[in-house]
Amino acid sequence: MDISNKEKITDERFEISLLTNFINDEADEMAHCMKNILNGQYETVINDELPSNLLKTLSNSDDFYKIVNDSIENEDTRNLWFRVGVASLLYFIQCNWTGPEVNKDIKWLQVRRENAFKDLSLHDECNTNVKMPELLYFSKIIFSNKCLQNTYQSCIWWLFRVKLLHQCILNENSGVIFNEAEELISEINNSSLLKHLYCKTLFYIEAAQFYFYYRRIQQSEKYVELAIETAKLNLKLEGLLGKRTKYQQEDKAQLFLNVELGKNKFPSKNCEHLPKSLDLNDEVRLERIQFSENTQSIQLGSIEEAIILAKYIQLQLSQPKDKLTDEELKPYLTAVIDSTKNWCLKMASFYYRCVLESTDKRAIERSMMQMEYLIHELKDTKVSVTNRMDMFFASGIKPIWVLEQMWAQLMLSLGLVKGALDVFLKLELWEQVIACYNILELKHKAAEIIRQELSKKPTVQLWCLLGDATQDPIHYETAWKLSNEKSSRAQKHWGFFYFAKKDYEEAIPHLKLSVELNNIQENVWLRLGFAALETENWKLAVTAYKRYCALEQSTFEAWNNLAKGYIKLGDKEKAWKSLQDAIKCNYDRWQIWDNLMVVSIDLGHFSEVIRCYHRILDLKNHHLDIQILDILTNAVLNNVNDSEGNSIQKLLPKILELFGRITSFVHNNSDVWQMYGQLTALKKTDIDDEKAAQYLQQAYRAAVSDSKWFQREESTIKTLQLCCTLAEMYLHCASNSEVKKKRTLLASAKLPLQSVAKKVKDQEWNNEQIFTHLQKIEEYLSTIVTELEQVKLQN
Repeated sequence: MDISNKEKITDERFEISLLTNFINDEADEMAHCMKNILNGQYETVINDELPSNLLKTLSNSDDFYKIVNDSIENEDTRNLWFRVGVASLLYFIQCNWTGPEVNKDIKWLQVRRENAFKDLSLHDECNTNVKMPELLYFSKIIFSNKCLQNTYQSCIWWLFRVKLLHQCILNENSGVIFNEAEELISEINNSSLLKHLYCKTLFYIEAAQFYFYYRRIQQSEKYVELAIETAKLNLKLEGLLGKRTKYQQEDKAQLFLNVELGKNKFPSKNCEHLPKSLDLNDEVRLERIQFSENTQSIQLGSIEEAIILAKYIQLQLSQPKDKLTDEELKPYLTAVIDSTKNWCLKMASFYYRCVLESTDKRAIERSMMQMEYLIHELKDTKVSVTNRMDMFFASGIKPIWVLEQMWAQLMLSLGLVKGALDVFLKLELWEQVIACYNILELKHKAAEIIRQELSKKPTVQLWCLLGDATQDPIHYETAWKLSNEKSSRAQKHWGFFYFAKKDYEEAIPHLKLSVELNNIQENVWLRLGFAALETENWKLAVTAYKRYCALEQSTFEAWNNLAKGYIKLGDKEKAWKSLQDAIKCNYDRWQIWDNLMVVSIDLGHFSEVIRCYHRILDLKNHHLDIQILDILTNAVLNNVNDSEGNSIQKLLPKILELFGRITSFVHNNSDVWQMYGQLTALKKTDIDDEKAAQYLQQAYRAAVSDSKWFQREESTIKTLQLCCTLAEMYLHCASNSEVKKKRTLLASAKLPLQSVAKKVKDQEWNNEQIFTHLQKIEEYLSTIVTELEQVKLQN
């Protein structure tokens, strides 16, 4: 075998061509040494590149890992190992993602299959539908070699790709893989390969795809925006007139994605025989929006289209799930479906459209048929392997078994239970199988089929599912022991069993152990947090919800509960920040605004209190919180400083605006009108003084509207205090008024004071506080009567 220096891959261009699956016309030398990889002949490379005596040793030796690494140490064969590693990974992708179907094993590598499953499982088992896992295992060993990484810059990029595919074949998200991949992302960011704009943009999209898998919203958004910036793309949703239905007479505004490109598009390849979009065949809807204006956009390359698709996924993850959001996202998907000539992007965009339409009654049938069509496309041999591999890592295309699972779920949604059951059985998706048997009222079959599978090959998953089906926790213990006490899944099912029975004390140890073994399980953290709240373990609740919110940032209930935990621990500042995050997740939930308002008033964030109250009124139309209003009023009356040291009196106009809004629907609450009057008086103008008197008069009417107010101690004291305030305000207004107006004001003050004094005296209260206030009322009354006499004399 020719392993001369001429064949070594030392030129960066060669590495870039392998990374991008793209050959430059001038790279004849590269095409000679790597044409088999770039033409999709992966099996040939794996079988023929390495010396036959080495293959024989690898096939027979027990120390496979050592032999591979020792051979890579030899500089003369290092370039061969690099090519074999790439070919092995791409062949694995062909077997499990892109097709066409591979039925022939690599014989010398097949003997490593059991070791591969064991190494890749990470204690939580690989998906049983994975084909030829030894290929991934082999490429993982190769690209993990430090000598190879020091020789080829792109080696760590390939290892990063291995990590993502490794995660995709596991049944549970792995914190180990996540942390290792993040370290690789950091290294690749510093690689000179990213000096090439195409590579830089491609890497940013791939990094975003990695974070999409783990639902890391902030990190994925960062890399999508970096890709957009590097590609000089401008994506803008615009409204254009058009028709959506067959019977629509007038054009109406429809959303359209306007794409602008600030430079020449990146080079790309076109693929023939692309998958086709199936018709909607709806009686009302048009197949596509008919715009009245020309919507022909600029021609884009595959990488620009991959960015648009990535933007769609990022928005879908970060936006609330509702019909309005779907309408805003569709233009991104439509732009890729309509324009792309790339096989992977076409397949991926159709998949995402099927998911989007799976909840649309008018489109779900098309969604199911389109998914079935995509599965058949994977088996079709018209499209070459190399075309299928183009842009694979940037597309977000799903494994074959995920497409089949989605197809079965769509069938189930349409009531085709037996058809769905057949697919679930084939994919060994036992949880879905159990659900189907329950729908068919064959519950006994669920436990029966799990036991049948256990007799063939016991697995942690099967023992856990048997525990779920029989509600016997002994099976979770069996699963735990089978995993050598390392399976987070076994502890998760065990904890969920007790959680469902509301036995939170028993559930907590299992849930805690599960997240200790695998710390990126959102659903386990969420239940652990709730169980801790229920058992009043506030510290654990905060830890659990804090971790959950770091993983899944769009769940307002979790932020709300995190705030509750902080409040119980006495850390209101952190509670306030958590509630701010809760609002970002659900802007239309009045309860969160109410919680934020309460914490804000405690911390002196008075402007936030006003904002919260207004938002609650926007959502509820009617909301009355006397305690909040009372604290706010007293803070103004006592000139308290807010959390930033500013006087609250600066907020007086906004507080009065809030009271004006509240009193528009609250007509008979004495407290509200009294506070409104007291605050209005602070403006100290003649007009505002008169308004304040009117508001206090309204407060008095509300107070005495209860015919038994004078029979209760509390209401008697409140009414007497109100009358004192009322008397003061009327006397103040009268002092600056002309004679006629003064007489009217004093008369208005005299009547309520006389009435209140008489009713209180008739009760013969033996209460010092009542007696003191009554005395003041009589003094005010005496003053008012005297001033009225003087006014009469002036006339």
